[in-house]
Amino acid sequence: MYVDKSDFKSKNKNPIDLLEDALINYNWPYNRTDNNTLFAEAKGNWCDYHLTLAWSQDKKILQYSWLYNIKITPSKYSLVYPLINKINLNLASGHLELWDEEGMIMFRNSEIACRNINIDRNEIDYILNSCLEECDKYYPAFQFVLWGKKSPVQALEASLLDTLGEA
Repeated sequence: MYVDKSDFKSKNKNPIDLLEDALINYNWPYNRTDNNTLFAEAKGNWCDYHLTLAWSQDKKILQYSWLYNIKITPSKYSLVYPLINKINLNLASGHLELWDEEGMIMFRNSEIACRNINIDRNEIDYILNSCLEECDKYYPAFQFVLWGKKSPVQALEASLLDTLGEA
């Protein structure tokens, strides 16, 4: 009987190990602080994102957060909250939030590995790529609201506008 050892190995791997492999492959700087936590940096189209990736073995949950490199002063919170609410209505999973203490915007989500089915490398790649895409998609909306004096609706419409070709 043939046993595919690579499949066996990936099914029993800690998702943080798989994330570490992916980060090395993407050439994203990272720091693994323990067996279940990684901090990393991803270069987006508009800014760099600071990632926190954490695995809870007992709950079988992979939690990930992407911190935007935008500092928001408390005087601008009233502009940002309505935009975050509108963006969250468009997200299929996860959510954006404003981290009040630091004045930072964060995208958060989690993946549950249920019934002893572990998270594999394809899922890890999907998580990293889709999060980067979602974060980049909405970055301009924050710029439009904070510095372009657009309403949340105008900012969201402008950031989701598909352009044809290149300038």
